[in-house]
Amino acid sequence: MNTPNFFEMKNFYFLLLCFASCFLSTSQEQINQNNTSFIAFTIPEKDLLPESMAHDFKTKSFFVGSTRKGKIIKIDKYGQQTEFIKPKQDGLWMVIGIQADTDNRWLWVCSSGGGNLVDYKLKDDVDGRPAGIFKFDLDTGKLIKKYILETKGKVHFFNDLILDTDGNVYITHMFQEHSIYTIQKEKDELEIFLKPESLKYPNGISISNDDRFLFVAHSEGLSRIEIATKICTAIKNPNQFKISYRESIDGIYYYKNSLICVQPDIKTVQQLTLNNQLDTVINSKLLEVNHPMMNNPTTGVLIDDEFYYIANAQFGSFDDDGNLFPMDKLYEPTILKTKINE
Repeated sequence: MNTPNFFEMKNFYFLLLCFASCFLSTSQEQINQNNTSFIAFTIPEKDLLPESMAHDFKTKSFFVGSTRKGKIIKIDKYGQQTEFIKPKQDGLWMVIGIQADTDNRWLWVCSSGGGNLVDYKLKDDVDGRPAGIFKFDLDTGKLIKKYILETKGKVHFFNDLILDTDGNVYITHMFQEHSIYTIQKEKDELEIFLKPESLKYPNGISISNDDRFLFVAHSEGLSRIEIATKICTAIKNPNQFKISYRESIDGIYYYKNSLICVQPDIKTVQQLTLNNQLDTVINSKLLEVNHPMMNNPTTGVLIDDEFYYIANAQFGSFDDDGNLFPMDKLYEPTILKTKINE
């Protein structure tokens, strides 16, 4: 029997919380379907199992990372698709969060071990689970540097990352250590930024336009971290919008005093408007609910007032023995886009 994949293990950890949340009432109206998205492009590689995407604003190219093959696909402005980072190149495991640093011409990649990856053999309780941040040349795909955490018997997992305007990197780390890591541009070293007890399974991460605040999605909702002071506070949700446990957020993106949020388990993309202090959710707008192409939507990128996102990561496409479904049971990875109206 193959090692259970990461996303199955994640669901196991959250199972009791998710079960309980199904019975909690909320003031947010239940909507069965609300479709505003259009297909931007598809990738003719059904077993890619993509989790992440990035955009290079200089060349107008997209990059899509594969958990299954440990590689990255590039889609240029003409729609031509090429294998930019080869499978397991330079020791890559599953490709999770990715970000393009257009100014410095770097592609930052979160990579972690896990059962989604072809031929992954390590056992968490014996071997541990390795994870790393990889810095590639954005133009050539050549590795510049990698920053690795690998401890026997310890489960590491880098989930997502964000850059500030100076090129400093902030990264979420989940499972046995719930924390935020950083790679400061001048030091060029991986180090702990913050380990707040209030962050449970930190996932998506974003940053305000003035580089003052980080916004982190986690199993219990949203938190705001002031970078200068490292003060972490829960973002208040007085209207009880659905943002935790079974409805928890994966990808998160700051946009004009709001957060664009992708919620895989409820097949939803919603925009949460914040107050002027950026510490309270005051309104919600559902941008997409139950699009026909959705099968575990994950993360995306903002380009001006359009949001591009992975609609169908297909992480549940494994049988009881851990084998991926046959090709005729899978779909081409689909990138949807929706316009954000103010």
